[in-house]
Formats: sequence, structure tokens, C-alpha cells
Amino acid sequence: MATVVITSTETTNEECANNPESNNCAAAVEDPKCPSRPHIIRCSAEYLDLNKNNKLDREELEHAINGLSWLTRGVLKIIGSVDVIMKKCDYDRDGAISIDYDMEKNYETCLASCFKRRAFKGAFFPDCNL
Repeated sequence: MATVVITSTETTNEECANNPESNNCAAAVEDPKCPSRPHIIRCSAEYLDLNKNNKLDREELEHAINGLSWLTRGVLKIIGSVDVIMKKCDYDRDGAISIDYDMEKNYETCLASCFKRRAFKGAFFPDCNL
């Protein structure tokens, strides 16, 4: 019996969602089960950045979370409290999550998994198609 070894150079949806700039992700289509970080960033800017300064201030994040039902807030505990989110996503520790700077630098800590991105999108902007 011959042993067949299969190697794959395909990039997974998870890899493309975390790093869509990868050459292997050029043809990737937005997966509703695994929204990409750029998609989440665009939707956050549109729906959560109330003063349109390209930053999610602590107050904007608290306002968004406080506007959710108690059940949805419970699900979001998986992502973390406002303090945890700020710690993971505010790369330069200036008290706001910059769409342009922080979200480019915090790739490995902020919304790094499909599960967390899907939960975040479902809670705050389920119908966003940006």
C-alpha cells in the first residue's frame, strides 16, 4: 500500500480574514461565518465612531455596549469588558482605538479570531455590508 502525502498551499479563511493583504487572499470573498478584520474595521468606523474622528473612544465603546440587550452583553463578555477591549486594541495606549493606526498594529491581539469578529459584528452591526 502506498502512502500519499498531500501538501496544501491554500490559505484558510481564518488566515485571509486576519491578513487579507496576503497574496494568497486576493480572490477571497467575505465569509459571513468569518468576517475579515478590514470588514469589521470599516463597519466599526461607520456604526460605532459617533463623532467620526476615525477613533473609537472609550465612551463610544461603552455607549455601544450599553445599548445592547442584556443577553447580547452577556455574549460579548467572551470578547471582554471595555477595559479588556481597550487593552487588546488600543495599541498606543492613548485612550482611543484608532482606525488608521491601532487597528493596523494590533493584528494579533484585537479581534484576532473568526469567533470574536463574528460575535462583534453580530452584536453591533449585523447588517453591515461595507
